[in-house]
Amino acid sequence: MIGMIVVSHGKMAEGVKDSVELIFGQPEQFETSALVAGQAFEAFKDDVAAKIKAVDTGDGVLAFVDLFGASPYNAAMKLYPAFKEADSEVRVVTGLNLPMIIESLGMRSVETSVENLAKQAVLAGRDGIQEPISDLLESLDNGVTEDDDY
Repeated sequence: MIGMIVVSHGKMAEGVKDSVELIFGQPEQFETSALVAGQAFEAFKDDVAAKIKAVDTGDGVLAFVDLFGASPYNAAMKLYPAFKEADSEVRVVTGLNLPMIIESLGMRSVETSVENLAKQAVLAGRDGIQEPISDLLESLDNGVTEDDDY
C-alpha cells in the first residue's frame, strides 16, 4: 500500500489528520510533519525524511504539502533525489486539501502507482473546490425550484 505524509506550516497537518481519523478511523502508513516557529530547516527536513521512511513499505509515498515553494515543499523536494537513488518512489502534491487526502486514502490500496495516485489526488483536490452559492443562484435563475435537487 502506498504510504502518505501530510507536511505543513504549524498545526494544519495535525488538523487534517484529526479530520481523516474522524472519517476513516486511524489510517495505516499515514504520518504528519509540521514546521513550527523557530525550528531549523535541517531539523524539519530530517523529520520529514524519517516519516517518509516510516510509511514506505516499498510501494512508494505520496507527500502532501500546504504551499508550493514554501519550506514544507522545499523539505520534501530536497529529499526527492536521495529517495530516488534508494529506489523509493516519492511524489509531492502541493496545495493540500481534505478532498484530495480522502480520495487518496480510498484509492491507495487499489492504485499500485504512486504517480497515478498523485494525479488522482490533484484532480480530487481541484474538484473539491466549489463555490456552491453561485451554483445555487445560477440554478434558480434557470428556473430550478427549491424542491429540485441541486
